[in-house]
Amino acid sequence: MKGMQDNMKRMQDLMSKINATKGPSERQQLLKEHSKVMHEQMEMMGKRDAGQKGMMGGDMMKNHQAMMGRMDMMEMMMGQMMQHMDAMQDTKPGN
Repeated sequence: MKGMQDNMKRMQDLMSKINATKGPSERQQLLKEHSKVMHEQMEMMGKRDAGQKGMMGGDMMKNHQAMMGRMDMMEMMMGQMMQHMDAMQDTKPGN
């Protein structure tokens, strides 16, 4: 979970830099890096989910908390994807 939280922080930091950057080539490079970190995050989330599939029995409260954490992480990822798409639109010529 710590690695995923670190990646989310990295994505947020990159998005702040993207929004503050006016130079098109620097902005494009930051967008590429942001996209790479998003992909890494998705891979980590997939591996985490695969490891948790066998834990469906057991403590119901623990399973509920894990599910809530996953939903929070997915919501943050969707927000990052939306911001990424908006930033890409702003990078296109004529905008």
